[in-house]
Amino acid sequence: MAKNIGIIYCQKIQDATCVGCAKCYKAVNEKAFNFENTDAQIVFKTSCGGCPGLVLPKLQLQMLVLDSLKVKVDEIYFGTCVEKSKALMNCPMNLDGIKEKIESIFQVPVFVGTHQY
Repeated sequence: MAKNIGIIYCQKIQDATCVGCAKCYKAVNEKAFNFENTDAQIVFKTSCGGCPGLVLPKLQLQMLVLDSLKVKVDEIYFGTCVEKSKALMNCPMNLDGIKEKIESIFQVPVFVGTHQY
């Protein structure tokens, strides 16, 4: 059975459309990088909420919608774009802190990074 995963992306890097998202889909579909030996399907994507980030309220709404659809989320990933924005664009998000909060609130493991393309 495939794992249902969600991806949180950087709102500044991805606007209305993101050509880079093809990299996340490619990694999942080809079971590459963080998805090796994992059968996964993407059930949601949402932004971090912009700087300084409203990721928790956005995620709470996303989880309510998925719950109403009877879709369980098995894992959540911060996209590689979030990692890059932390390293290169002075992203103010406390990634370790928000990762712990998400895991605590939603009882779902959270990982950082989706690919290395």
